Amino acid sequence: MTRSLPPFRWSRWWAASRWCRSSSPVTSGRTFPSPSCCGGRPALRFPWLEPSLMRSGKAGSGRRGHPHSDCGLMRIAIYDNLPPGGAKRTAFEFGRQLAQRHQVDLYRLNTTSRHAYDLASVTARVYEYRYSPFFGLLDHRLAGGHLAPRSATMFGPLRRLHRRIARDLVDRGYNAVLAHTDAMTQSPYLLRWLGQRGLYYCHDVLRIGREETVKNLHRDELRDSPPPIGTLRLLEDGLVTRRWLAADRRTVRAAGGLAVNSIYTREQTWAAYGREAVVCHPGVDVNRFTPADRDEPRDSEVLSIGSPLSIKGHDLVIRALALITPAGSRPRLRLVASADRGLEALQALADRLGVQLHPDIAIDEETLVSRYRTALATVCAARLEPFGLTPLESMACGTPVVAIREAGFRDSVIDGETGLLVEPRADELASAISRLASAPALAQELGRRGREVVLDRWTWERRTPALEAALLAVTA
Repeated sequence: MTRSLPPFRWSRWWAASRWCRSSSPVTSGRTFPSPSCCGGRPALRFPWLEPSLMRSGKAGSGRRGHPHSDCGLMRIAIYDNLPPGGAKRTAFEFGRQLAQRHQVDLYRLNTTSRHAYDLASVTARVYEYRYSPFFGLLDHRLAGGHLAPRSATMFGPLRRLHRRIARDLVDRGYNAVLAHTDAMTQSPYLLRWLGQRGLYYCHDVLRIGREETVKNLHRDELRDSPPPIGTLRLLEDGLVTRRWLAADRRTVRAAGGLAVNSIYTREQTWAAYGREAVVCHPGVDVNRFTPADRDEPRDSEVLSIGSPLSIKGHDLVIRALALITPAGSRPRLRLVASADRGLEALQALADRLGVQLHPDIAIDEETLVSRYRTALATVCAARLEPFGLTPLESMACGTPVVAIREAGFRDSVIDGETGLLVEPRADELASAISRLASAPALAQELGRRGREVVLDRWTWERRTPALEAALLAVTA
């Protein structure tokens, strides 16, 4: 009996061909000692025998070596597809600390942000994977501190690509894999296939379908889109969000371990996924964020840092400043952001309420440190902020913090000692700002004590051991 061949399917051919060209690793060619007592595979690779390992391209400067007499060396892979922001800086600083004591390789996509804090500069090898779905990135951006909706066409290609990355990670014999929150999937799908060795560092849960504040802000943003795009996006959003939440829950439950950045995020991960998590607080670079050399008069302005979107609370700060009377004693607002999207609405609100708004868009870190040093106070009014590096940076520069009493700010700000915690209301914020403006000695004492607390508790050197212990717990 003659058997007929199965019909040719273009979809299968396209998926198979895309699979084969999804990986484009780059390496510096350095090697690391990996004795048999450490239990890991030798770090020495032979590029001519391994087709997926390229001997050309950009390479990280990496670390210089490791004294492993105590057999504490781990082979760690870091997966990074974070957008620019505090989470990106956290991943970089943790990676830099780990690379001083372990062999660390970087895995990322060609779409991974490299705006600043590029882990390639501190890791031994960089493995880059090409993501090019058939329909492209239809909606790849951040909105209001949470991930924006995107096309359902992304799920399949991303799942296949992450499976490929996971297979490579397992084949290369890493002791542990540190996977950070993904800009496109939230929890990285590759955790499903890593088994015990995968540690998920959750910077934030998928908030878009769980927290009412975020859901309402997100829906308002979709409605503001021009018709019929807004209507179509609302319809798609309901379908995609349900699938997205289910995939996120499945991925997190499959991870070997779960680490988070704050007590608040630990509470959220328990509510969302039913999993316990270990808290590994971020830190701050106390050599970069430093007070002024001498006590200089503070400017009559307050800082508010973050993207100019409603969830960051800049509008609340503007309304608070408008309550300070007389108008001549009202501090101006310095808004520091990486982009100007949403700035027009804030400027219109400030003009209407008589508040001086001075935006600083995409400034360098040296200028940011200068702003911290000269400000009267740093105001943190972001809603449900998972952790937030801003309070730590301000405290390191000797500037007091006024923050709303919720979420991650409660971990870093000590009320009455390093800053002031208030309820998320304009009148409460106005009262706290006025108190610091009228009592320079109090502001100076809060700033001095904030620097001391940061030096004692919040350096990266003090914060990294907790993450090391979490990685050791999932060591394969």
